[in-house]
Amino acid sequence: QAISLRHLSAGDREGETRRVLEEEARRPFDLGNDLMLRALVVELSGQEHILLLTFHHIAVDGWSLDVFFRELGEIYGAYVNRRSDPELPELPIRYRDYALWQREWLQGDVLQRELSYWTKQLQGVEVLELPADRPRPLEQSYQGAWEKAVLPQNLSEHLRVFSREEGVSLFMLLLAAFQTLLYRYSGQDDICVGSPVANRTRSETEDLIGFFVNTVVMRADFRGEPRFRELLERVRRMVWDAQDHQELPFERLVQELQPQRDLSRPPLFQIMFVLQDSSPTLHIPGAKATWIEVDSGTAKFDLTLNISDDGDGLAATVEYNSDLFEAATIRRILRHFQKLLESVTADPEQRISELPLLADAERRQLLEVWNPQAAEYPRDIPLAQLVEAQVERTPDAVAVVFDDNSSLTYRGLNERANQLAHELRKHCAGPDQLVGMC
Repeated sequence: QAISLRHLSAGDREGETRRVLEEEARRPFDLGNDLMLRALVVELSGQEHILLLTFHHIAVDGWSLDVFFRELGEIYGAYVNRRSDPELPELPIRYRDYALWQREWLQGDVLQRELSYWTKQLQGVEVLELPADRPRPLEQSYQGAWEKAVLPQNLSEHLRVFSREEGVSLFMLLLAAFQTLLYRYSGQDDICVGSPVANRTRSETEDLIGFFVNTVVMRADFRGEPRFRELLERVRRMVWDAQDHQELPFERLVQELQPQRDLSRPPLFQIMFVLQDSSPTLHIPGAKATWIEVDSGTAKFDLTLNISDDGDGLAATVEYNSDLFEAATIRRILRHFQKLLESVTADPEQRISELPLLADAERRQLLEVWNPQAAEYPRDIPLAQLVEAQVERTPDAVAVVFDDNSSLTYRGLNERANQLAHELRKHCAGPDQLVGMC
């Protein structure tokens, strides 16, 4: 399909282009009759066109897009150079061969081994309850939006260096930090996050277009208030185990576990984490191709954190359920995530409950601007008399708390202070004398 917008003014053309692209991206597929790929060419001028390709996920995954655009560029190059033989790789198998092999392989002892692992791993999984801006609707509408932030170049490099030093992959480090953020927001010590795996464990599948990707549940244990380095080791072991059991289809896992179904949220996890390389490259002879982002207006989960790595820097995009969250909340989550990454690379020995989340400006706003501490009090009365007056008013109220959770009431504090004062006087302490205290 092709449409031309050349007749519109520059201002009108931009708005109409956006409308056309978003409308096409949101148009559903008829799974019984449609091809699972639609192509739309939008002509902006004699030298500028937009090619919008809409795939249904049932037919392709992220790896497939690399294959698709590599072959599309080769076929297009052959066409413009009047070659009848584009150089495409010979396929040793087809997707249907893989699907048949998977069905035959995943049964008997193999199936039981996979089911046994995941049944044990996900026993007692709890629903993750993040604080939201609005009550959760009774049924998902899948309405969504997204926010994006680019991490500073120096932080991206620090993360790569830190992951190498700790003997973990960048994926493991970022996942551990993200799950720490969810722990801090929710207060729950059992955090489950879904994550896609390529699931192309055999070389014959590398040049195939199809849906190979699987979703695995990454479950992190935060019990015992671990230090971040300790948590990172827990996550490392968990990720390795999950990837060793990545071939059990997620839908089969749900079928086996039979979690209590809830139309308001997906089963087993509500948050997705994705780390991917940069967008697929498309080489068109004699032309320059750049990517444009089209908002589908949808969200499959409460939140999906997608981190892209182009080799230079990291960019974080959050797709979120707009029934639950405001855009300002998501931007704050991205800021907190960046601060958390800075904190763990600076000092991984900090306990996860102590890692700073707030930037200096946000901390000042919360502690000073929104929470002023200044209060009027009688300036002509000595401090000791003010405390004694408070003892008379609220003798049994807690006055001070120490870090091992011991505390003193105002009456107890006053008694201790009087005891100390008498002890000092015994040793001839008096006004304007320095006294060393331990």
